[in-house]
Amino acid sequence: MLILLIKLLLVPLLLAAVTLAARRWGSGVAGWLGGFPIVAGPILLVLTLEQGNAFGALAAEAALKGVGPTMLFTILYARLSPRLPWWQTVLVGYLGWATAVALVFPAPPGLGVAAAIGGTGLALAVLLVRLPTAPALPQRTNRLELPARILVGVLLTFVCSGLAAAFGPRLAGYAATFPVVASIVASFSHALHGRDSAVRFLAGWARGMWAVGIFCLMLALLLPGTSVALAFAAALAVTATLHALLRPAAQTLVR
Repeated sequence: MLILLIKLLLVPLLLAAVTLAARRWGSGVAGWLGGFPIVAGPILLVLTLEQGNAFGALAAEAALKGVGPTMLFTILYARLSPRLPWWQTVLVGYLGWATAVALVFPAPPGLGVAAAIGGTGLALAVLLVRLPTAPALPQRTNRLELPARILVGVLLTFVCSGLAAAFGPRLAGYAATFPVVASIVASFSHALHGRDSAVRFLAGWARGMWAVGIFCLMLALLLPGTSVALAFAAALAVTATLHALLRPAAQTLVR
């Protein structure tokens, strides 16, 4: 029952919080908040509770490696959105993510390799995803936007966790860091509020995703020798501290 509640409630509630944050503080802050492990965390928790600590540690290591392909999705969306409609941009981004997964999947196991791949993707995203120069415009509120995002988030979470459990810890890690939040929020922002809104979100996301990387690293280190509760509590504490330090500068918080 606990695992079902996590799937049904935790990710959708956190996704709703990101959506409301965008309305209140702007897309840049929403992206930074979305970079917190609001999807990877619950999925890795579900997998660990269902499959055990050893499985969870291996999945966390793979998730750290999977941050690299996720950041390629981010770069592609930000770069292609001026020339393509939202749905084509999402499809190309997903194709880029899948291609990157296929390329890094054969890489040898080990936290060092995973950290190098994930860190490279994070660094490139920070360099290549730039804030738009035009001033941000007020966002139009659509009453269907929030429930649609929540519904898509629930479906993607169930699909990712189901595929992960079926195909082992290595694929589980890639599923945990699949760009659920990035693709949902960026595409909705692109379609409803324009390309600049999506890119502002992705710029904040690229900055905040360093927190996901450290979260996965901490879990991979701690799960083999500690309890689930202690490993996740310690990982969240370190991640929250880093995430606060990565808060965007004041000038990027405008809508």
